[in-house]
Amino acid sequence: MKINFILPFIGLSGGVKVVFEYANLLTEEGHDVKVIYPFIDKGSKLKSIIKLINSINPLHNSSVKWFDLKATLLPVPTLNERFIPDADIIVATWWETAHIISNYKPRKGEKFYLIQSYEDWGGPKEEVDDSYKLGLHNIVISNWLKYKIESVGGSINELIFNGVDFNEFYPDKKTKSTNEIRILMPYRPAKLKGMEDGLKAIELVRNKHKNIKLVLFGPEPNIKLPDFVEFHVFPVREELRKLYNSCDIFLFPSHFEGFGLPPMEAMACKIPVATTNVGAIPDYTIPGKTALVSEPHSPQDLAENLMKLIDDKNLRSSIAKAGYEYIQQFSWESSKNKLENLFKYTVMSNNNYNSLSELKTVSNYTRIKEITS
Repeated sequence: MKINFILPFIGLSGGVKVVFEYANLLTEEGHDVKVIYPFIDKGSKLKSIIKLINSINPLHNSSVKWFDLKATLLPVPTLNERFIPDADIIVATWWETAHIISNYKPRKGEKFYLIQSYEDWGGPKEEVDDSYKLGLHNIVISNWLKYKIESVGGSINELIFNGVDFNEFYPDKKTKSTNEIRILMPYRPAKLKGMEDGLKAIELVRNKHKNIKLVLFGPEPNIKLPDFVEFHVFPVREELRKLYNSCDIFLFPSHFEGFGLPPMEAMACKIPVATTNVGAIPDYTIPGKTALVSEPHSPQDLAENLMKLIDDKNLRSSIAKAGYEYIQQFSWESSKNKLENLFKYTVMSNNNYNSLSELKTVSNYTRIKEITS
């Protein structure tokens, strides 16, 4: 199949990484995959979000340095239809790109919408909500997101969880020369990421345990951090895996997520997780067994869970082990298979094919429309 993913930008973010993972896996299956993004945004509502990404993310530019992308990367002046190649499948990945592709002619492909968050934080609520009602094939990545989209009148065609690249995230042998407890936490300036709660939880823990080292990673901080903080600016690939493995506990204090990849990555590195109950956390954890889970907006509860892990080495070990074993079922290969089959069956059903095996006999999927017409 010819498959086009439409992105608003290609800077480092969880949502972009998910698209790149799918693009690579589908390319490896022999599909012709293009990742398309605009490099000129005059008069577009995308301009403000790209400006924000540029301001906090030095890895946003015209090439992908933070991910080994195998699919074709296609920068276009704008997302005007004339710049978009014809395809069998086209996938919107952001509320505004959904509105844009909904007006494309059929030759641009069957229209899908990979919904990775409830994006009212990134645009007018009415227009965001309307993006879920355009008649595209809507795909969500967590049960929470499914319920949320349905609650505003949207319809969901498929739920496909994100996965973990177990070749990228895995346990390393740890050697410790001190009694220091290293707690790793993502740093994100957006209020909805719960940074203040995380820092408050660490402050409460340090009242009892002075041997805590807080390790943060993300964009350059825009706040003054305490002396006991170690900061890593945008670690990627092997550097990020080593960072996970250098720490004893992973803390995720977010108030809002469509999914939440970092706790999953920490579990794959066999690091015990203390997290808030957001996004897909209920989908890929068992509270009290594979992770310690508290409700958002409660630094006290986060601190109590951290204290449990610090005080009880056996609990720390059992949570890490159970989390590592449980997360193995969430592979990118499994997610890719579900997405690929959804694409195939949609092309098949819309072109009068009677079986998937019949569809597979066509070597060039773009010929389907010509054959049936």
